[in-house]
Amino acid sequence: MKNRLTLLLVLLTTTLFSQTQITTPTVSGTWTSAGSPYIINNIITINNGTSLIIQPGVVVKFKATTKLVVNGSLNAIGSPSQYITFQADDTTGWSNESITNGGWNGIHFMPYNGIGPDNSALTYCKIKDTKYGYSTSVQYTYTLSLFRKIKVAYTEIFHNTAGTGFYVAGDNIAVDTGAPSDTIEFDHCTIYDNTTVFGIIHSSNYSGGYTWIHHCEIHHNIKGSPVWGTWNNILLEYNDIHNNTMKDDNSPIKLSIGNGRVYHNKVRNNICDQLAAIGCRSGFIDIDDNLICNNQQMLGSCGALGGGGGLHLSFNEGATTFANTYYRVRNNVIANNYSAYGGGGLYVYNARAEISNNTFVNNTSGSSIAKAIMVLNPQCEVYIKNNLFNGNSTPGSTDSLYAIGIYSAFKIQVDNNYLPTDYTHSVYGIGGFTQYGDTLHNVIGNTPQLLAPTLNNAYTTDASISNFGISVNSPCVDKGDSTATNPLSTDYAGNSRISGLKIDIGAYEVIKTAEWLNDFDNQAFDISMFPNPASSQINLLIPFSHSIISVNDMNGRSVLENSIGTNHPAIDISHWADGIYLVRCLSDGKMASRKLVVSHL
Repeated sequence: MKNRLTLLLVLLTTTLFSQTQITTPTVSGTWTSAGSPYIINNIITINNGTSLIIQPGVVVKFKATTKLVVNGSLNAIGSPSQYITFQADDTTGWSNESITNGGWNGIHFMPYNGIGPDNSALTYCKIKDTKYGYSTSVQYTYTLSLFRKIKVAYTEIFHNTAGTGFYVAGDNIAVDTGAPSDTIEFDHCTIYDNTTVFGIIHSSNYSGGYTWIHHCEIHHNIKGSPVWGTWNNILLEYNDIHNNTMKDDNSPIKLSIGNGRVYHNKVRNNICDQLAAIGCRSGFIDIDDNLICNNQQMLGSCGALGGGGGLHLSFNEGATTFANTYYRVRNNVIANNYSAYGGGGLYVYNARAEISNNTFVNNTSGSSIAKAIMVLNPQCEVYIKNNLFNGNSTPGSTDSLYAIGIYSAFKIQVDNNYLPTDYTHSVYGIGGFTQYGDTLHNVIGNTPQLLAPTLNNAYTTDASISNFGISVNSPCVDKGDSTATNPLSTDYAGNSRISGLKIDIGAYEVIKTAEWLNDFDNQAFDISMFPNPASSQINLLIPFSHSIISVNDMNGRSVLENSIGTNHPAIDISHWADGIYLVRCLSDGKMASRKLVVSHL
């Protein structure tokens, strides 16, 4: 018994002496695993000119209402096996938003004014348990404030709340670059189980910098938009944004004002009240190569300012002008989404949009005459070209009428699409707008020969495991038209556009060996390439100052794709394997191609 008591006393003593109490207002130096956990008893600050390094495995516990303000440098780099954890000391009362107990007030990187480089970084960290917990406005109580150039990588951000509705604390992560050349980056982060009124990540690039969110998983967040961008210079790519539940006019991706690109993301299984899975209110925004599926827009009473299951495109911001809003939606697979208002796949309100080479399959809508796309407002200028429509209907039905509903518009173009029935029964138009293009060039049919699509239009049927590519015998092959559009150099799967004489309809391009051979030396315009054969470099001479250059090997694999701003580019081929390549140049809606022989002998 005596030995047991002695052992218990040793264990208790070890526990007591292995934690470090922080009671000073400023901190610096190095926090080690030997001193962990660090207990924060008051608001702490890293002053300008000083730094704090936190080693792998350290746990930092914050008392209620405390926070860390970073004016100097915070370097918190854990490891895959030893995360650095920032958490509340006691979570009792965390779910009660009217009290301060149960949480803490986050980490705040203020604009950096120090001397020398800023070594701040958050890598392999866990940040949890923050809360607002006040009935009056208090600044800097976000989970994270990022007001300088910084990279947050391989970090988990979860179990945080900011639900009071104040702009100074209604976001979980507040992002605003400090200088035009700065980039705030989220790389391979996991952000889940957070609650907010406005934005889980709220990016506002007022100073002209950039926000880059890539390879992140953002899921099971509540109320606010998982990504909310205002005054944007934002790039969202290769993210998986799923199973989030939004209230009011929030979307999984909600963008307004400025410039943005939403590229190669999965946006799936999200539930919204008013807006679609991707909700855009203004700006120059490209939405390319995304899988947008199984999302729901639930309120049929949202009115014209809401709507759309997959995408919502509108001009609805007083801080900008109609001329500063234009959307390009290209190469997306938009499947099994639902909108209670209208436009199960996509809704356009009071905006200009180019909608080209998308695949709309099995979307449903509460509107009987706008199941895939709804267009509403006399100012709308919408170009719907080279899209594949199949299986879009009202819930529980398999009718093929009125996939596209045009309630009012200024200019409309609907041509070179694959439609389920003749134009007058596939497109509902009230009239009063200018019709551009030749509607007779749409392909009509009910068997587009998709490879392995969803078998019904239920929003619960998982479209993320389906294949919406087209077979080599599909009626969509070589039936599109790239004139007056801005096609990407590759399709949804990464294959080169254009294979054959014309672009294919839909998000996918069929690659056929015979077409590759026939495509050699296509002379849509004069293009010179020398030397050929070549071993180290080729030089091109093009009659246009802006082109898209793509190169594929004989198996159809992409070797190079690049936007060129000169008519005399040089391309390094020294690392390419010997063989025959197809060099394509896309300029002014036309394509020229040449055969290149690479030989290092």
